[in-house]
Amino acid sequence: MLFVVNKNSQISTGEHKIHKVDCNMKPKYKNVIELGDFYEAKVAQCEARKYFANVDGCKYCCSEIHLKK
Repeated sequence: MLFVVNKNSQISTGEHKIHKVDCNMKPKYKNVIELGDFYEAKVAQCEARKYFANVDGCKYCCSEIHLKK
């Protein structure tokens, strides 16, 4: 599955959300960085941390890495 990370952080919490490419909640393509094709979201999370220190999974498409707040 192809994963992307939002270039823009969440205003209230500051994290950059990771999404599967087919997620309806992902931002517009111009606002994402393609992370790559990975078997599981945890690997995409590691890749996203190369760009941003504060990352979180989308609660809809990447619930296994979403920080419950």
